[in-house]
Amino acid sequence: MIRSWAAVALLAAVLVLHAQEAKESAGSLTIEGVVRLSKAGMSEDLIITTVKQNAKPFNLNADEIVELKHSGVSDTVIRYLINPSAPYAPPPPLAAPTPSASTPAVATAPKPPSDPLALKVPAEPGIYLVIPDQDFAALDLKPVVPSKQTGKIPSVLSGGVIKGHTVGSVVGASAKIRVPARESSFYLRLGEKASVDDFALLSLEIQKTRRDLDFGTKPGKPVFPVKSLLPFESKEVMKGLYKLTVTLTHRGEYLFFILGSGDDKKGLLGKGYEFGVD
Repeated sequence: MIRSWAAVALLAAVLVLHAQEAKESAGSLTIEGVVRLSKAGMSEDLIITTVKQNAKPFNLNADEIVELKHSGVSDTVIRYLINPSAPYAPPPPLAAPTPSASTPAVATAPKPPSDPLALKVPAEPGIYLVIPDQDFAALDLKPVVPSKQTGKIPSVLSGGVIKGHTVGSVVGASAKIRVPARESSFYLRLGEKASVDDFALLSLEIQKTRRDLDFGTKPGKPVFPVKSLLPFESKEVMKGLYKLTVTLTHRGEYLFFILGSGDDKKGLLGKGYEFGVD
């Protein structure tokens, strides 16, 4: 009789142990392991994949399910712990939010330029003089060609002669665009790959039918007389647009010369934008 009771007790212990193993461990995965994965920040998709590989369901009671929820395990993971054979499809990636009709996207308006005339300057590259009624007059772009004179060249500016120097000439005794002898404003619209540093303001020597400019001894690398070089201020008011401020107190002929604009094949020493001061 004692042996029968002992056999019954042993069988009961085996059944309890088997039930505990079925609840806590199916294969190599345990409930504690699932909690650790969840607290470690593993994705729901990865945890469910691990549960399905384990293949055997966990016999969870209500208290255990509540404890899993308190431990941060999602409802979806708990469902697959109970029934790992259920089909599973990973959730699609989140799409970027698009503006709805009720909440249209608000575009940031570009900041207007500080100079109110900037938007009115013509779009073509060039130098423009501001004239009354907020209009603009384009300065003429003129070629500078070698003077026909050779050897000793008379120079009014130097008071004598220039030996071995190259003198360039702008055709015509005066420019069409005139400004008064005071501070004047111009706008420089640059072309592609151009820089405001490519421009030099030069005074020209007036002849009867032309205006001359001394290029020095090497026309490809001009060295202009100090008296011919004049200062001007430049301020960028928009990308590629500069306001040039010039103060001239003497009558004469002047040229915004473009450095590096010479062309030997065309017989040009360079080009520049001309104007005169009355």
